[in-house]
Amino acid sequence: MSNFHEQAMRFVYQQVLHRLLGFFNRPERIALQLLVQRILVAAGGLERIGRYRVLVVHEGGKECAYTLAFLRAAQLSIAGRTPETFVLRIAVLRQPRVTAKVMERIQTQCNELFVYDDPRVELLLVDETQVRRLDKHIPVAFEPLPSVMDRTQILMSGHVCGGVPRATFFYGDLLSRAKLYWRACEWGEPVDALIDRRPSEHLGRYSQWIHQVALQQGHGFTKLYSQGFDSAVKLCSKLDDDFKQWLNLPVPLKPTCSRNACNEVNVINVFDCLSYETDILSSQVLMFVEGNWNIKVLDVEEPQAAVVLLSAHLQGLRGVCDMGVEYHIGVHDFLRKAATDNQANERYKGQLIKQLVSNFNTPKRIDNLRQTITLYLAELHGVTDEHLMCFLYSPFTDQASGLERFLQQCYPEKQPAKHALRQALMGTGAVSEGDVEWLESVSGLPLSSLQVLFNMPKADFKSGKSLLAKLWVHDPINPP
Repeated sequence: MSNFHEQAMRFVYQQVLHRLLGFFNRPERIALQLLVQRILVAAGGLERIGRYRVLVVHEGGKECAYTLAFLRAAQLSIAGRTPETFVLRIAVLRQPRVTAKVMERIQTQCNELFVYDDPRVELLLVDETQVRRLDKHIPVAFEPLPSVMDRTQILMSGHVCGGVPRATFFYGDLLSRAKLYWRACEWGEPVDALIDRRPSEHLGRYSQWIHQVALQQGHGFTKLYSQGFDSAVKLCSKLDDDFKQWLNLPVPLKPTCSRNACNEVNVINVFDCLSYETDILSSQVLMFVEGNWNIKVLDVEEPQAAVVLLSAHLQGLRGVCDMGVEYHIGVHDFLRKAATDNQANERYKGQLIKQLVSNFNTPKRIDNLRQTITLYLAELHGVTDEHLMCFLYSPFTDQASGLERFLQQCYPEKQPAKHALRQALMGTGAVSEGDVEWLESVSGLPLSSLQVLFNMPKADFKSGKSLLAKLWVHDPINPP
């Protein structure tokens, strides 16, 4: 790079920083200085900052966008003081919830922060097979991921746990992230630090959770598996393999770590740096990187909103199944309880739940919400309300002990065929093609998976015998 071009680019980045800082209020400017100081201390001072590589995982939500804006401001602020600054690695973990719309939002943020042409920024798209530099013109980023295995895992988990939202949607998703994180760390030069934006105790609790479950699964502590965060990631990958084997699903290839890129990653907690007294949804910084048109839109694809709304949706369906009440009653009760539980939470999640409660406060609005969530699940996982209603009854586990009740409640016209359906699930005797098609249609699962469920007990969360139950028993969100 010629001196002239280098000077020109330095001027461009100074202008980017000047524009970005113009959106920071006073508390956010103070928080930014704290963040800069924390990164410099972690790196070992200005003389080492140019060799320091920081990883941040972008999940597509507004909180991630806010964090990215702070990190970019910190990177450019240091560059204004010294010829070198830290390398920022942004990893987009390509899971089903990273949709075309989410990728478009990330692209908007990266354009506003001018990261695409900056050699000090490594923008990566990470999936189970490879890691690629993310470019705004890469078409694969906007193609939907094949969702067959993902759908099968969600639906089988739902059957085994009876539709408990966290066990159905979260556990498998969490475990599968480990291999993606591993790949993001291994790519290129080793990562020195991971940015953690949650409360400092959060990561410790989750690491302990994974270690406890792994120990019960027989993955004892060795030199490879210490009590640290890095070993929790490796154990998480092991548990992901266990989880898929338990459900009789294909196990993805393990990333090979040819060096210690996955070891000794420092964790920089920035929870107190990200101006936690500021209402993120009203932040001018977020409006800048997200765009005014997007900041106030309540989007079901927002990761934290999706978690709450999927749970509310299942609660609404459960009310229909178990108590015969209208869908909107179960959703309203769930959102009201969530608001009460998060009443003192002034962070982003608390702000988001208040917004959800105020937006969906009438039966008509909740019915409209149902249509939105149904469409979201269909596009994301290929899952329908019929599939969800099916696993709420768990009709195929425990030797199909719940099949008769399921047919009585939902499909009385199929009761005469219950013995034929049971034979299909057992894999014995002659089975009509029509019965197989019906089973697969109502459940969303292939017959082979239904036969696996037939021989699986429903999860007993008190005993903690199955892997799903062990995850539930030690889950840090559950009271001891």
